[in-house]
Amino acid sequence: MKTLFFLAKHLQKDLNELGQTQRANFLTLTRMDGKLGQGKRGNVSVISGGITGLVKSLNLEWSPVFCRAIDIQPELPVGKIATQVIAELHDANVSIVEVAFSEEGRKTTSVIPVTVEENLPIKTKVTKDSVFLVSGGARGVTANCVIEMSKVFQCKFILLGRSSFNFEVPAFAKNGIDDGDLKRQIMNELKERGEKPSLPKVQTTFNDIIAKKEIDDTIARIQNNGGEVAYLQGDVCNLKSAKTELDKITAKFGVITGVIHGAGRLADKFIQDKTEADFENVFSVKLDGLLNLLSVVDIDRLDNLILFSSVAGFYGNLGQTDYAIANEVLSKAAHLFKTNHPNTHVSAINWGAWDSGMVSGELKAQFEAAGITLVNSEGGAAMLVNEFNVEYSDQPQVIIGGTLPEAMSHIAEIKTHRIHRQLKLEDNPFLMDHVIQDKAVLPVVNAVGWMAQTCENLYPDYNVFKVENTKLFKGIVFDGTEKDDYIIELKESEKSAEQIVFETTVLSEGGKLPTYHYKAKVTLRNKKSIPEAPKFSHQVSGNYKATDGAILYQDGSLFHGKYFQGIEQILYFSEKQIVLSCKATEVPLSEQGQFPVQSVNTFFADIQYQGMVVWVQKYLDGAMSLPLQTDSAIIYKTIPFGKALLVNVSIREANEFKMIANCTVYDSEGTVYLQTKGATVTVSKQLVW
Repeated sequence: MKTLFFLAKHLQKDLNELGQTQRANFLTLTRMDGKLGQGKRGNVSVISGGITGLVKSLNLEWSPVFCRAIDIQPELPVGKIATQVIAELHDANVSIVEVAFSEEGRKTTSVIPVTVEENLPIKTKVTKDSVFLVSGGARGVTANCVIEMSKVFQCKFILLGRSSFNFEVPAFAKNGIDDGDLKRQIMNELKERGEKPSLPKVQTTFNDIIAKKEIDDTIARIQNNGGEVAYLQGDVCNLKSAKTELDKITAKFGVITGVIHGAGRLADKFIQDKTEADFENVFSVKLDGLLNLLSVVDIDRLDNLILFSSVAGFYGNLGQTDYAIANEVLSKAAHLFKTNHPNTHVSAINWGAWDSGMVSGELKAQFEAAGITLVNSEGGAAMLVNEFNVEYSDQPQVIIGGTLPEAMSHIAEIKTHRIHRQLKLEDNPFLMDHVIQDKAVLPVVNAVGWMAQTCENLYPDYNVFKVENTKLFKGIVFDGTEKDDYIIELKESEKSAEQIVFETTVLSEGGKLPTYHYKAKVTLRNKKSIPEAPKFSHQVSGNYKATDGAILYQDGSLFHGKYFQGIEQILYFSEKQIVLSCKATEVPLSEQGQFPVQSVNTFFADIQYQGMVVWVQKYLDGAMSLPLQTDSAIIYKTIPFGKALLVNVSIREANEFKMIANCTVYDSEGTVYLQTKGATVTVSKQLVW
């Protein structure tokens, strides 16, 4: 791990220079379990699990370099492993940084937000007789958490810290005094003792005073809450010297039944500036500290193991490559420990940045400027208590708090990208809900989403904002004649810090000339530059009685299967417009196949065209229709699955050959999510589903 870290340090300059003109790669391969250490094996190398933290942090520090960490199941054939590594090396999607590959296939990580209600009782193994050994527990963030635990559980705590407990706080420092006055008082006292008040000596005394006051305050608050507490001076990286004193405390308190590993050190610098001492100090306190804590307890009697990890490991963070490594090791260790000790409640908490203790004032300001929510002390401590809920006993890793800054795209010269994709029906289960004349057909909206989101995947801090001049030439039908290989060509025509514009084409080769399938112009906007969504309200006469939309999927009006069924009601119908109440059915990620929803919810986008199809049937003598082209679509907000929204289809032109409309997707408050102009469908009385 250390060797890889310093290889990266010394490769930094060359790789970043190379990335200015061509593709430069930093790719790592581990063979833990093919599931990023979460595969419930009892012999996973948790040290190699830290590599993902390194790669995710480098991805943030090295914007010109493609960074990817792969974990592959070790039992897979060597040839299959090699093929997958090469595929990952050439992957165009720079927004994915870590990949798992096993006999179950290829997987990437995602998070599932969970709302935690306040003031609900929890069921827990913690009792008044529980004894917790807590590293870093006398000061800062961990102390806040322990104090909150004492309020709820009134249990026993052994607080392990390096600060001296025997230091006597001078009388002048016992009352409230600001830092400047305190340092002046220290200097005066040194002078009175005949000592020369050097800055290092003043700072050392100042630190001792602050530490002792914090420790005393933590102990007093625990005791006032009904808990019992003992302070143990010692270094978590070397507990031998503290073992005798620890034995005395446990003789009085009882057997240790819980461990909270909250100790940590920072040495924030870009990797090229890191030293060996930085790496050792940051890494050892997390890993050696955990091993030492476990060595002084009876693991078989351990009810709870709580590890303070960090989102710096899960997401990566600028200047924290070593810290990210250490915390990813802790998270992998939590999964391993839970596998081997299923009766212990294990939780590696990947904390977001706290508003005190874990981030400097300067870093806090940077986080707030980036729109990152900090964990407040009271709420964070309450969430720690909540983690002891036995309902979470099968969740050895959890994220509490906000995310961290996303990768910054490298804006170099204008480029053209040609990306190959093999499309297979079996890899895209959702297509079986879009069958015309017994053949699965790729919906035009999915093809457009494919082009738009592929552009987005090249530049992770940009979102799809506008898609223009969408055209269908030859759709992709899975009838046995489809091509083995499709090419998406992305030609950049404009590029700036605010927006990037592409001319996109999906084509296939095989004959004398290529076959063109779809074209569109795609504009990405920097996430900070997307304008505020406008408002929209429909105007109706009020003389139409709402009808059930579900009937449309039953009476043959629409052919769409469950994943494309979203019209719940027709609220208004006239020669000029149709107003729909809609909700996109939740499509499991596994069913979305090679067309996963990102900024563009293609499944909902199809619903507005369905409204056009229904209008054509009613007002053009029962004719059928299919999407053909679109002038423009502006995406103000991503449309979530399961959210009730309105769709207004306003008719611009209709004849026996085509119908053109403007479509607006908006919520009950009028906030626009998607605005489409010049949506065109073919009209044909010969077309059948």
